[in-house]
Amino acid sequence: MIAFTAFIVLIILLCINVPIAISTGLAVLAGIALSENLSLIVMAQRMFAGIDSFTLIAIPLFILTGRLMALGGITKDLIVLSRALVGFLRGGLAYVNIVSSMIFAGITGSAASDSSSVGSILIPAMTKRGYEKDFSVAVTATSSTIGVMIPPSIPMVIFGVSAGVSIGQLFIGGIVPGLLVAIALCTVTYFIAKKRDYPVEERLPVKDSIKVLLRSIPSLMTIIIIIGGIISGIFTATEAAGVAVLYSFLLGVFYYKELKFKDIPGIIVDVGITTGMVALMISTASALGYLFAIEGIPQMIGDFILSITDNKILILILLNILLLCIGFFLDLSPAVIIFTPILLPIVTQIGIDPVHFGVMMIINLAIGLFTPPVGVVLFVSCSIANISVTKAIKAIMPYFISMIVILLLITYVPQLVTFLPNLLME
Repeated sequence: MIAFTAFIVLIILLCINVPIAISTGLAVLAGIALSENLSLIVMAQRMFAGIDSFTLIAIPLFILTGRLMALGGITKDLIVLSRALVGFLRGGLAYVNIVSSMIFAGITGSAASDSSSVGSILIPAMTKRGYEKDFSVAVTATSSTIGVMIPPSIPMVIFGVSAGVSIGQLFIGGIVPGLLVAIALCTVTYFIAKKRDYPVEERLPVKDSIKVLLRSIPSLMTIIIIIGGIISGIFTATEAAGVAVLYSFLLGVFYYKELKFKDIPGIIVDVGITTGMVALMISTASALGYLFAIEGIPQMIGDFILSITDNKILILILLNILLLCIGFFLDLSPAVIIFTPILLPIVTQIGIDPVHFGVMMIINLAIGLFTPPVGVVLFVSCSIANISVTKAIKAIMPYFISMIVILLLITYVPQLVTFLPNLLME
């Protein structure tokens, strides 16, 4: 009854657009009010325990990396590089959008940062070149979710902490799924661009393309430093985030020369506000997860699913449906914190690798980032394009279907996730 009340309160508050962190906290308070054994002290303790982790320091550091790169001129360079690579194809700017998101994803680990940074440049450019706004939004919103799959990924850090799983293995495990999603989005774009006869961008001369590539190498090195350092064991994911901050700062100030020292205080304040929001979201979600745990919700859900079937294939389908539904209503990070302790015992019981499940879970919830009613990156992209969400939904559907196909592929071919971590981090 306590857990049910907390869940109903959470859903009601989300439906009336109360911020997720506040909704989760009030849901916990509602549960505590009905309990004879819990007090506000317990809530405070669980909120503190939820963010009392050295590993979580990686989150503000990766956010800071994204801000430094966006203001330091690195994002523009990556877009120019993407244009040199794929801009000559029909619908070139759409491919540039996807490839830019994929590269930018390997630096910031945040879908919201990707959609706002890349989208703010490419959505107006695509509109100016004759692309429909709803199509531009669809490409930007869906491709920005690659940011939570390709390392570094902030949600993977949260899952790793929640599940006690190696963040390095999660990072490496997300590489192939992220690339598959990018290929799927490009495939959909190919058919749409061909049907609508979208423009072809002027091919850069070979000499200019080489210049662009050489100029972009220092920014691309950020990805190599992060992943290479983690794989080699030189530093942890958290230390990699710190190195990425220092490196992106040096690039912005001394290489691109667009980042000024006077900009730093404003960037720090901005990152501090964002980190505060994320930390509050994590802490209240942790408290709600604890409330569900002591009420036996994980065991109840596990028994319910296993009572329906003990077939591994069917259980995975049920888990995917459940996670997709969760992603429609909950933001990615709190969903990971709340439901990882609930679902992890189920998947381990049927022999699913936790790293495989972690990547599968994040892809499921990432789809929720561009679907209403929460759809963070969808709302960001629509605001940039100045169109309503309802106008963008139809354009998003082909991309939504393509990502579902990749999700099923990842679900039933676990080697696509586990092969690289087992090869590189054994």
